[in-house]
Amino acid sequence: MYQVGNQVVYGIHGVCRIVDLEERVVDRKKIRYFALEPLDQPGAKFFVPSENPVALAKLRHVISREELEALLASPQLRDNCWIADENRRKQRYRELIVSGSREDLLQMVGTLHRHKKEQLASGRKFHLCDDNFLRDAEKLLNAEFALVLGIQPSEVETYILDALDR
Repeated sequence: MYQVGNQVVYGIHGVCRIVDLEERVVDRKKIRYFALEPLDQPGAKFFVPSENPVALAKLRHVISREELEALLASPQLRDNCWIADENRRKQRYRELIVSGSREDLLQMVGTLHRHKKEQLASGRKFHLCDDNFLRDAEKLLNAEFALVLGIQPSEVETYILDALDR
């Protein structure tokens, strides 16, 4: 379970530290909450009900370096998950962003980087919506991976792309 002081990833908010376990009264019921402070927004707080399975499903421990290396070595990450139909692609990428699945997000990042490279090489533009999905996925991954690897978030993209090219 989670404890005060743990570093966790919370949904689309990224890496947070559990700073407190608080009881609050809501509709005359005492409810316990994890108080989370995003590492990139000191002073901000999110409150996650400690006994709400839906809210807790968005909370997970920071990946270990060993787990990250194993994930980056996974052959599935090299599979192209490009979806030609723009509407279906947008819907799928939205689902992946919300899911927070590291493996799915890494596969999406690899696919979008490959597609971007192909588009630019053929003299075409990379769609703005694809660029936005790429940026959002990288934002979710970069803070956690930088923490785990002991590097700057700006260095994570190169690290991931090098790993995917192996």
